[in-house]
Amino acid sequence: MNHSTRVRNIPPYLFARLEEKISEARRKGMDIINLGIGDPDLPPPAILTESVKRHIDEPDTHFYSTSRGNLRVREDITQWFKRRFKVAIDPETEIAVTIGSKEGLANFSRAYVNPGDYVGVPNPGYPVYGNAAVILNEGRLKDIPLRKENGFKPNISDFEGCKLVFVNYPNNPTGAMADYDFYTELAEWIEEHPETVVVHDAAYSEMTFDEKPYPSFLQYTRNTIEFHSLSKVFNATGYRIGFAVGKKEYIDGLVKVKSQLDSGAPLFIQRAMVDCLKGYNGDIPSIEVLENRRIYAERKSIIESGLNKLGYKVHPTPATFYIWFETGGDEMEWAEKALSAGVAVTPGRGFGSMGEGFARISATVPDERLKEALGRLTKIN
Repeated sequence: MNHSTRVRNIPPYLFARLEEKISEARRKGMDIINLGIGDPDLPPPAILTESVKRHIDEPDTHFYSTSRGNLRVREDITQWFKRRFKVAIDPETEIAVTIGSKEGLANFSRAYVNPGDYVGVPNPGYPVYGNAAVILNEGRLKDIPLRKENGFKPNISDFEGCKLVFVNYPNNPTGAMADYDFYTELAEWIEEHPETVVVHDAAYSEMTFDEKPYPSFLQYTRNTIEFHSLSKVFNATGYRIGFAVGKKEYIDGLVKVKSQLDSGAPLFIQRAMVDCLKGYNGDIPSIEVLENRRIYAERKSIIESGLNKLGYKVHPTPATFYIWFETGGDEMEWAEKALSAGVAVTPGRGFGSMGEGFARISATVPDERLKEALGRLTKIN
């Protein structure tokens, strides 16, 4: 049986292909330092793992959950949101718990994108936007270029004509951050273009290193939906837990789709999530989060400094554990040479055509391995 046209049109997932190459090299006996995939190597904090162990034995956690998420959990998240961002959210209507932000982003698009609709996708950007939101919905992709001369922020005028647009800050893959002027302009544009749904992917809002709390887009407008995740900041990518907040109609659309596809995240994981969020003091995160930030900031500094010394053009940012830099030529060829030297990185064009000539490194291995990787890269310089 042939797959559907929609499935056949999906290109191989970037990180799956990268893993195949790494596995092949390791089968040949090579020691590969994997800097390609954003999967934290640090363990989840004790507050999370101990909470999971405690909640898993509670008498109601083996039942079906709900696609919107447990009400008490949603109430606790809204309390955190108010402390963290000074924004009041209605737990009944303006929030849904998701099985990680990836699931939520993909399923939300199903609620709004019809065949033939234009979807604005950041270029370079997270591949799920184009694959899950466009191809699987039979939509039409509209590239939203993120250029280095504009700080990897889009020209908002490029959003014209789109049914749905993705915005992602702090950004993957570039690590770029948006500012007050950008969010203000975008909020004003939304008010003038109610026909367009703007989705803010805030998966990295809690991974910034400049001591200034990153804002929520809901501080600028309520006519949006914003996705949050615990995967990166709590080193828990495998736990698959996050949430969406925003306009009631948008949340309703997401929940309606989810109700046909899943029964919600496991309740013990939901409860563990809010236990972590309760560790915040206002907008100041817990000691565990602060320590994670310190480690990733130091790692970024090691890589950025090392790449600069090797003569590469680095675009440093105080956010995410990603380093975005220019390879000085064809980044695919450069990445192949790096892999031959025992270092796996992600070629920029895997995030879109505007990523050509760039590569992304993830600071997700210990300092010693990072320094070793930089030493290996001297061989291809």
